[in-house]
Amino acid sequence: MASKSKKIIGSIVPTLITLGLCYVLYSDVDFGRIFDQLGSWNYSLVVLFLAFNVLAMLMRALRWRLQLRAIDVSPSFGEMLRSIFGCYGLNILVPRLGEIWRSAYIARSSKKPFSSVFGTMIADRVSDTLAVGLIGVAAFVVASSAMFSFFQKSTAFNGFSSMLTSWMALAVIFVLIATAVFVIFAKNRFAVRIREFISKTWAGFAVLFKMPGRGRWLLLTAAIWLSYIASMYVSMLAFPPTAQLLVEHGFASALLTFVFGSLSMAIPSNGGIGPWQIAVMMSLCGIYGMNQDVALSFATVNLAATSLLTIVLGIGTFVVIALKKH
Repeated sequence: MASKSKKIIGSIVPTLITLGLCYVLYSDVDFGRIFDQLGSWNYSLVVLFLAFNVLAMLMRALRWRLQLRAIDVSPSFGEMLRSIFGCYGLNILVPRLGEIWRSAYIARSSKKPFSSVFGTMIADRVSDTLAVGLIGVAAFVVASSAMFSFFQKSTAFNGFSSMLTSWMALAVIFVLIATAVFVIFAKNRFAVRIREFISKTWAGFAVLFKMPGRGRWLLLTAAIWLSYIASMYVSMLAFPPTAQLLVEHGFASALLTFVFGSLSMAIPSNGGIGPWQIAVMMSLCGIYGMNQDVALSFATVNLAATSLLTIVLGIGTFVVIALKKH
């Protein structure tokens, strides 16, 4: 019952977040204006920015395979692609479910322990977090004056800063420390199983530091994130108002918009729907003063195109997997 409740909560809460944020975003929007602007997009460039997204997925599959081979797991490239395409497709339905599924899919197809494969997936995601952090630092340095101006005007940022020093933050830290102490020192079977799982997971994660091909792994990491940044840049070129923004403020505007959008993915929602548009609008409107309706139109079309691509690739993946079972 407890596991079923967790699954239900894990799927309902992100959906509620998605629906709530979409209601806030679109409740007062004139959809006619969004549809009117569809004709102004350069759809050749739309295809190109989607191609950069697919390229990033291909590089991600190659990078993860390097980590898996280091723990003696050798899936085919086809299995790697299906794991990545299926992961993104499932994340639109239930956030983070894709990460569990792709680990289980590779573990099952390779007949290896789930925990070890899962550890390499965690390393994969931690490296993504570090990459976004480094790109964010670079973006803030490049556009430091615009960022300082934004933070000074942002009531949300000031509220977040005060929250970090409040009693709530101290309470969260206390709970985390108490949980860690319980897992480390408790003797009951539940705690022992958690320690065993963490140990196997760490083994999969630690491979990152001693595996062969670390240079190729770094190159693939750079290729992944350059592809994502290129995708944002090309998508902004495809829409006249954001293309004009690039003319006026240069590449930094695309880099900042990309960073804001990437940071929003930490919020659990279905495929980033809701948080991603808000984050992109914070960059386009809050920093560069773009009209909100125009910025929302850009964010909506961009995310709709990438979501449709992800859904098509996900459906195709699960059809192929189903056919292979027969």
